[in-house]
Amino acid sequence: MMHPLVRALVAPWELRWEVLIPMLILGAIYAIGWTRLRRQSRYQKVASKWRLTMYYLGVGSLALALLSPIDWLGSQLLTFHMIQHKLLIMLAAPLIWLGNPYPVGLWGVPRALRGAVTAALAGDAWFRRGLSAISQPAIAWLIFTFIYLGWHDPSLYDLALRVEWVHNVEHLTFFLGAMLFWWPVVNAAPHLHKSLPYWVRILYVLAFVPPNAIAGFAIANSTEVIYTYYNSVPRLYGMSGLEDQMIGGAIMWVWSSEMMIDVAIIMLGVISHQEKKRKQRQATVIGMVALAAPEQHMKAAGSP
Repeated sequence: MMHPLVRALVAPWELRWEVLIPMLILGAIYAIGWTRLRRQSRYQKVASKWRLTMYYLGVGSLALALLSPIDWLGSQLLTFHMIQHKLLIMLAAPLIWLGNPYPVGLWGVPRALRGAVTAALAGDAWFRRGLSAISQPAIAWLIFTFIYLGWHDPSLYDLALRVEWVHNVEHLTFFLGAMLFWWPVVNAAPHLHKSLPYWVRILYVLAFVPPNAIAGFAIANSTEVIYTYYNSVPRLYGMSGLEDQMIGGAIMWVWSSEMMIDVAIIMLGVISHQEKKRKQRQATVIGMVALAAPEQHMKAAGSP
């Protein structure tokens, strides 16, 4: 006999039009832009198949978080509410950025709209100034961390679970805050600031680990149910409120921290790869010089 929790997870997805329609529109815009760019050989790197895959994996993560049974289960179990938040923050946002949505999306909209967007981000336009201000890496980090920790305040968290529009605002701010946070890490267009060196990006993501781990640890180890809303719902799946809270806190503490550490490790790998390529280029140049002028090269190297 199927476990009730498994049965809930394989239940039909919810058709929430306020979520589905924007996702379909943005997905269609990206598909049109990607197709147009692929027809031009000089832009195929901008619209690679790898970028396409990343973008739609990000959109799929959004759908999984907001339309699947995970959304309903989040109102019954803190564990699934935490999983939902991680899908929005740790998967959907960075994957969408990896899809290079700005240049691809521009090619997917009508020419007039393309011009308006370009103008809004050009020169000294007020929109560019505002976006530049909030997307400075330090500011983006602070905004995201404030949003992330702020919504875990017990009164706000319970309010979001009891009032649907507040819950929608919570999810929207989580996602938009995560888009701000991951923007300088992925270094996606539009480029409003200088690219951060990889070692700075590593420090940037690792700086999020302590506040996240402290909050998750506190939730997981609390001796009382922090989010009292969960005391008001039936315990349908054999977990007490404290057991559910312990698992949910551990997901926040361990999964989010591990994701940030994994990203840092990947970027260390990128640094190592770039250094290896630099040394290979340097060796190639030295070899070419040696072939072109062997005597001078040997003399410069100190050979007798």
